[in-house]
Amino acid sequence: MTVVIVLFVAGCSDSFFTSDPGDVVNGDYLEEVGPAAGLNGMYAYMYKLDTMEQGEEDVMHYDYGYMHTVLASELWGQDMVQYSAGYNWYYGECQIAITTRGYQYLACYFHWNFFFRLAKCANDVLNSCTEEDPEMRGQALAMRAFAYLHLVQLYQFTYKGHENAPAVPLVYETSTSEELANNPRVTVSRVYEQIEEDLLNAYDNLQGFYRKDITVIDQSVVCGLLARMYLLKEEWTKAEQYAIEARSGYTQLDSKEQLIDEGYVDMDKHPSWMWTSYITLDAPIVESGIINYIGHISSTAYGYVTAGGMFKNISSELYDKIPDTDIRKGWWCSEDMTYIGGPVGEIDLPKYANLKYGWYNLGGNNCNDYCYMRAEEMWLIEIEAKAMGGNIPGAKEALEEFVRTRQPNYRCEANTAEEIRDAIWLQRRIEFWGEGLAFFDLKRLKKLIIRRYEGSNHNDDALYDFPAEDDVFNLLIPRKEIQDNNGISEQDNNPIPKI
Repeated sequence: MTVVIVLFVAGCSDSFFTSDPGDVVNGDYLEEVGPAAGLNGMYAYMYKLDTMEQGEEDVMHYDYGYMHTVLASELWGQDMVQYSAGYNWYYGECQIAITTRGYQYLACYFHWNFFFRLAKCANDVLNSCTEEDPEMRGQALAMRAFAYLHLVQLYQFTYKGHENAPAVPLVYETSTSEELANNPRVTVSRVYEQIEEDLLNAYDNLQGFYRKDITVIDQSVVCGLLARMYLLKEEWTKAEQYAIEARSGYTQLDSKEQLIDEGYVDMDKHPSWMWTSYITLDAPIVESGIINYIGHISSTAYGYVTAGGMFKNISSELYDKIPDTDIRKGWWCSEDMTYIGGPVGEIDLPKYANLKYGWYNLGGNNCNDYCYMRAEEMWLIEIEAKAMGGNIPGAKEALEEFVRTRQPNYRCEANTAEEIRDAIWLQRRIEFWGEGLAFFDLKRLKKLIIRRYEGSNHNDDALYDFPAEDDVFNLLIPRKEIQDNNGISEQDNNPIPKI
């Protein structure tokens, strides 16, 4: 453990680790202006340090772009467990504490601010190009749809049954300052209409476009977003159609070496990754040392987890559902163990700690590439759409074919569409653990959050169960938006959850 202490003392002051994640929003720091311009800025915003513009001394240590929403949402659910408050980062998300949900706090403000600024990045691109720049327009339209697909799920329940519920405001490249100052929430169905329109236009604009690498949105990524959207809308035929088209040309990972040993480090070693960010040594989130996704999730990298014991663990309930013959079980520790190697030298890991996210190099640089979409999701969307669309035999056969690449002896015992969908949900929980789909699946499938069960490894102060569609599933609109936007009042906000 000496190696760990030496590295952190050398790299950071004590104050660097002790900022309070519950600091209240200070209006002096939070400007509405999104400065990103052009496609490079739009893509770079996905992993931007300090999106809330707090400044170098006051930046929140979760403020490293999109992957914070990924990690926070994983902890809001039931499948990821954090035992230690450590340096006080992310334990509030695990507890669903007031400092992460109260509308006056920065942690609440982050998600609204990030996705609306991402949408503004896309709108800036749309403003800067013409109809004669279809490839640029297509990428920007897809990114705007990506932002709104998250916003509509974060701030309201799922599409089915809530089509007319208030969602979020819509902001276009043509929106004026007067319109932005009085911009009410529109319905869930209206947001989905805009997402669908943007994605179908992006699909057309990106016809024949060949991207330089998978850091750029192309037609396959647009198809992936369309598949996600139609799955949410329960339009099964279209969900299946676009999922098949999205995964066409990608190779599914099917070996221990690819699934387990690569450690989600290098996009070039994962042929099923469809869309990523390539993280370089000079990226501010890397130069920060620890203000990055890997520093907060990896059990073996240089970061908060190894410094403060803030391990991100799989729930014992989900772990026990994974057969020993499934190679993915190697993503988590089967018992308490000592890990030797990597930038921190030697570290004691608890049972259930994840090994899915590895370290980049011995220098402690958290330069891991970030994956936003991979083909495995498309396979499982296709199978779910088959089942819910009535093709029970085809869905069973396809699910068995998929899972046997991970668990050779797998048999699907389900016989109805709903049973197959639950079998797929289990596979999604295992396959995409830590990738930001779990919480949204709970909302989409109208599932309960269950943390109280025999042998639960959730801490007592986070041992909550919530019924399906409880208020806890929806974030609150931050106070700053209500202050700045006359179209949204205090009464228009989502209810404060009872925890």
